[in-house]
Amino acid sequence: MRIQIHETVLLLGLAVAGCAPDLRSDYPFDGQTNSGSLVEVTPRDDGSSHALIDATNKSALVFFDIDEGREMKTDEAFETNAWDLAFQRYTITMNGGGGNPTGQVRVAVIKNTPWDSLTTAPTEGYQQDASEPVFNGVESGWYFYDLSVHRLSPREELAYVVRSSNGQFFKLQMLSYYDSAGTPARLSFRYQPLPPPTAAP
Repeated sequence: MRIQIHETVLLLGLAVAGCAPDLRSDYPFDGQTNSGSLVEVTPRDDGSSHALIDATNKSALVFFDIDEGREMKTDEAFETNAWDLAFQRYTITMNGGGGNPTGQVRVAVIKNTPWDSLTTAPTEGYQQDASEPVFNGVESGWYFYDLSVHRLSPREELAYVVRSSNGQFFKLQMLSYYDSAGTPARLSFRYQPLPPPTAAP
């Protein structure tokens, strides 16, 4: 099962990358390997957390456990099947559906709802990845790509509610594809626990 999951995730990532936009300014960073931590999580006073994901390695997946707010190394992710989201450059897959048929993660896409107004997980609208990841396909994806300058910007009108592998709910909003130094594929987002919906999704 471990090998099957690995192959499924890898094939999905390669398929999406094959039809991805031409991020020319990314090329100097393609294939870099960071031997340090690939996930940094900083708690905020409002109860949310800020996550920075180093997805600069073009051929690697960075697995994130949203329940515990930490990176999961590849071996642990495959052995426990407890990862929630995986990052590969601008592609975000979930542990469910195309990302891994045995995974239980589901995601609802929320549009035009202010962050502070999203106080309870919705009762419906949850999806799993199919031929295209939910984050990259639904509502035209989490980002807008400006071809004239080859720059990617998050869609501010979109938020996501993640039903995690542990059955917990979190709201999530993408903030940037670049870090403070302008390095691409260092994605940042904020997330925060939500009360469960009034009815099971």
